[in-house]
Amino acid sequence: MRDFINKYFSFILLIAGISGLFIPDPGDVASYFILVLLFTIIFASCFQFDLKKEVFVSKSTHAIAFTILRFILIPVIFFIVLSFVSEFYAFALFFLLLLPSAVASPPVTVMFVKNINLSLIIMALSSIVATFTIPVFVPLVSEGVSTINPLNLFQTVFITIVLPFFVHLPFRKKKKIKNWMSLNLSYVTVICISMILLLAISKNKQIVFQQPDLVLIFIIIALIFYLGLFVMGWYMIPTKDFNSKATFTISSGMNNIGLGISLAILYLPPIIAVFCIMAQFAWIITLIPVRLALRKIQKK
Repeated sequence: MRDFINKYFSFILLIAGISGLFIPDPGDVASYFILVLLFTIIFASCFQFDLKKEVFVSKSTHAIAFTILRFILIPVIFFIVLSFVSEFYAFALFFLLLLPSAVASPPVTVMFVKNINLSLIIMALSSIVATFTIPVFVPLVSEGVSTINPLNLFQTVFITIVLPFFVHLPFRKKKKIKNWMSLNLSYVTVICISMILLLAISKNKQIVFQQPDLVLIFIIIALIFYLGLFVMGWYMIPTKDFNSKATFTISSGMNNIGLGISLAILYLPPIIAVFCIMAQFAWIITLIPVRLALRKIQKK
C-alpha cells in the first residue's frame, strides 16, 4: 500500500482537489480544520528527525546556505523585480516563496534518497525562518492587498509549524508511537493533504466556477513558477552529489502550500486563496515530470 501511495502520490492529491468542487462549502471552520491537519502532518514528520548532534553538524553547511538563498534572499529579490510588472502577482508569488519546505518533501525525497536527514533539516530550518519572515514581510508588502495584524499572523504560524515539534518530544520516547509514526508518515501525509485540498477548494469553488478564465491564468503562471523552483533547486548549491541535488530540488519546489492556503483563507482576500489553491494543483502537476526526471537521472 505504501508503494502505491508513493507511486501515485500526485494523482491521489489531484483527484482529491477535483473532488472538492463537488462537495458542500464547509464554511468558516474550513481554515481551522486545515490548520489542525497541518499540525498533524508536521507532528508526524517530527518523528523522522534524527536529533543527534553529529547529523546536524554534518549537514548544516549546505542546509543553512540553501535555506538563506531559497527562503530569504530569492523571495526578496523576486518581489522587488516583479513589483515593477504586477503588484498582485508580486505579492502572491512572494507569499508562496516565503512558505517553508513542505512536510511532504521528506516522504517524496525518500523515493530517491535513503538518508533524508538533509531534507528534514531544511524543512526544520525553513519552518523556523518562515515563523519570522511571514509575519514580518507579508504585512509589510500587503498594503495594496490586505491589512494584516502581524501578531495574529505570528501566532498562527507558530502554532502550526513550530508547536508540533515541541509537542512531539515527550511522545518520541515511546517506542511504539515513534515506530508507528515513522512507518505511517506517507499515509498521514497523503490523507491530511487530500483533506486540505478538499476543504480549501470546496470553500472557494464559487470563484473557480465564476471566473474560469482567471483560474486558468493562475494555473499557467503557477505551473511555470513551480517548474522554475524545482529547476532552481537542482542548480542552487554547487555539488555533484545526486542525493543532495535531488533533496534541494524537492525542497525548493515542494513548499508548504497547505500553510499558504490556510493563511490566505484566514487573513487575505479570497482571490489570493484561490491563487494558492491553483498553486497547489501546479505543485502536484509539476511534481510528476520532476519525479520522472530524477528517476531517469538516478538510473544513469
